[in-house]
Amino acid sequence: MPRLRGLKAISHVWSHYERIEEGNDGWSKVRCSHCHLVFCYNARQTGTKSLMRHVEHCLERNLVKPIRIE
Repeated sequence: MPRLRGLKAISHVWSHYERIEEGNDGWSKVRCSHCHLVFCYNARQTGTKSLMRHVEHCLERNLVKPIRIE
């Protein structure tokens, strides 16, 4: 269940990402903590579904062939 901050729910997907840059136009860059891939993210336009989908696939790949994280 997502945590609540004020009236907005916070997705559990954020435990798998690190925000690395925030733009003034609402877009942010986030990095996957498993494979270090960087994504552009805008909460109002894209939501977290694509980030969730990436984490699912990323974790599946790590089970088959572990990625070396430095």
